[in-house]
Amino acid sequence: MYSRSSEQGPLMDSPTSPSLLNRHSVKVDLMPEKKGLPFLKHVQYEITTKRYRLPVHRSYNDFDVFRTLLIQRFPYRMVSQLPPKRMLKGVLSSQSEEDFIECRRRGLERFIALIMQHPFMSKDAMVDIFLCASAEDVKKKLRESFKNLGDEFLTNWSACQAKDYLPSDVEDQVASCREFIGNIESSFQHLRDKMERMTQRSNEHATDLQLFSHELGMLGHCLGPKQEHVQRVWSTQRQCLRRMSKEFTTLVTKAEQKESLKEMDVLDILNMFVDLLHAYKELWDRHEHSMFIEHQKALLQNSTSNLRHGATTASSLAFSDILGVQQLESNLTKQENAIVTMELRNDFSLLCLYQETQLFLGHLPLVTQILAGFIRTQGQVHAEMGALWSELGFKLTSLREPSCSPDPEPDEILSPSSSSELCSVSLASSSGFLVPSIHGDPSINPSRPSSCPSTQVKQIPHPSPQNRPQHR
Repeated sequence: MYSRSSEQGPLMDSPTSPSLLNRHSVKVDLMPEKKGLPFLKHVQYEITTKRYRLPVHRSYNDFDVFRTLLIQRFPYRMVSQLPPKRMLKGVLSSQSEEDFIECRRRGLERFIALIMQHPFMSKDAMVDIFLCASAEDVKKKLRESFKNLGDEFLTNWSACQAKDYLPSDVEDQVASCREFIGNIESSFQHLRDKMERMTQRSNEHATDLQLFSHELGMLGHCLGPKQEHVQRVWSTQRQCLRRMSKEFTTLVTKAEQKESLKEMDVLDILNMFVDLLHAYKELWDRHEHSMFIEHQKALLQNSTSNLRHGATTASSLAFSDILGVQQLESNLTKQENAIVTMELRNDFSLLCLYQETQLFLGHLPLVTQILAGFIRTQGQVHAEMGALWSELGFKLTSLREPSCSPDPEPDEILSPSSSSELCSVSLASSSGFLVPSIHGDPSINPSRPSSCPSTQVKQIPHPSPQNRPQHR
């Protein structure tokens, strides 16, 4: 992304394809067993990259030391944050320890992926050490590497020429980008939180379906009453419930796997974009407070020291020998070199900030890609769930005992016209009671016996006036 031979020098070329989509070049897996003493056990992670291909084992403390030294090595670059080390009590009380460890694993994977995709940090010796050294001496080698190399200003070829590559309005550009990121940061955090909640609800929905399947199995093992005809009917229902319980377990497990994997894939991309936002904001804070203010103070102190030593030199010429004058001149030369170094470092810091700004802006096309992936994932998940529900309905229909007539549709059940046709009331005779009669069903033929059980209604004669009881 950065080219030395181009006309822009170290400035970033216009990016064409965001690199966050290539995050699968890094894989961080959870080790099955915890290491350490029984009361001090910690989780180990296995890191595998396409560049080195050999897996290495790292603890969370290794990641923490690596990030601290990486910020000291690249103080003017975006370094994303690590996920929290421990589960905060009271804040994440609804999250189990297994879910927290899984979220932390994903966060560490995003951290390494962002480092590997950076045009400068990915080529540094400290990254090679962290991804290749053995677990026993990785911290020692990282500290030795930083001690030998120093920060990026001492090793970057453009450090002494940074001012020549800076645009005339560089401060206005980075300031406008900072304001832009400050405006969109909260909205992207809310989008991330809402997507995490939707993913969590999907997992809870799958858990409820599993419990529903369990209850179906419990019903399938319940015995019916002792009446023979009831036992015959309930036996068929029990068999159907047990079979559907197994079908629910199998199909819901498939749906849970498809749903969680697709939703977490889109969520990881959004989380990486939010990590970039936080890293850029933290870079601005370092540049403004740790770099810019300290440089200005150092320049002021050295200017005052120059004036003081100049006055001392003028007043001491008559009283000191040649060696004293040479020592004063040497001190002035060192201070002038320190001032020049401070100015060069300040220009290099601004150049790096401009490069990181261009790097972040190159990932803005990811916004619509994340939205498109979210819409596509939701559509696929709901379509697959609809197909699974349809398959369950077909299997349930095949398991049921053939009925005398097909099940009515919900619209037919709720229709007033159908209810009036099925349950109309007619007058049997002038001397009898009102009895229900069925009209509008050509399938019922009184001349042939029906396969459906029916209840015969006997007509009760109307009592004659002579047989009526006398009331006083």
